[in-house]
Amino acid sequence: MPPPLPVQRAAKCQRLAKTDPASLEGQVRQALADKVSGNLLGLWLLVPEHLRLGSWDLLRAWAGAVAGDDWAARLALHLVHEAALCRTSLRNDRSLRHKGFALVNGLPWLPTDGARHDLLAARTIEQAQQLQVGLGQLRWASGHFRGRHWALDPHRLRSYSRRDLLQRRPAAGQAAVKQAQTIFPLDADTGQPWLWSTPAVVGT
Repeated sequence: MPPPLPVQRAAKCQRLAKTDPASLEGQVRQALADKVSGNLLGLWLLVPEHLRLGSWDLLRAWAGAVAGDDWAARLALHLVHEAALCRTSLRNDRSLRHKGFALVNGLPWLPTDGARHDLLAARTIEQAQQLQVGLGQLRWASGHFRGRHWALDPHRLRSYSRRDLLQRRPAAGQAAVKQAQTIFPLDADTGQPWLWSTPAVVGT
């Protein structure tokens, strides 16, 4: 029996929820039977893409999911879909649980920040790199990349690292914050992102 997981029931209300397969399936089925409407149900269009591309199997392998017990993979899918919304976090909008976002991840609730951090902390950087390489190989086989011309798209993203990073102002009138230089290589012919990377300076 997997341990209970802290979930966010409301903006200031957290509870422990069961994560065993029977409980998850029962609650998700009940939520679907109660009918769902909202402005985030377009994410359901990604479900067949996960199955066609094989990204769901990659997430299951990364999360260490076993047959009949894949709550960690569903939690990872939450992070993927959160990124698909092009928002760094849903922490300030707990009402999303009423709009079908949790259900598209196969979950009847939103996980807490701590639950997501624990999921990531239990995996190594090497495992994350293997996941990224595996996804790239699947996309290459699917014809998403032509590999003739590449473009580098640099972005400075806010970082909470303890490292001594350069601080910049996100906008005029805002305080300077740590920012990490991040690069997204794109296939210039198809416009598809290949991966992302952070350049590192190594002292000699």
